Amino acid sequence: MKVPTKVELQHMQLQAMIRDHSISDSELVYLGKKEYTTEYAAHPEYHGQLMHWYIIGGEHEVPVCDIESVNQVDEDDCVPENDGWH
Repeated sequence: MKVPTKVELQHMQLQAMIRDHSISDSELVYLGKKEYTTEYAAHPEYHGQLMHWYIIGGEHEVPVCDIESVNQVDEDDCVPENDGWH
């Protein structure tokens, strides 16, 4: 059995999250696979490889290798009067 890499596991986690929860297209969209080119300097070890890509927040096109973690945000946490600051 082939053990999935960290990048493959992150992709599987994101796919499960999209499948199992009502996540709107304005939050997270899977784009498919495309090449991680030398234009992207963060992970030179992936240059020339196909990578899963997502759109986050409706505007940021990001390869899965650049997604560190995914956390649910409670809408109440986004309201200034609920953030603990006075």
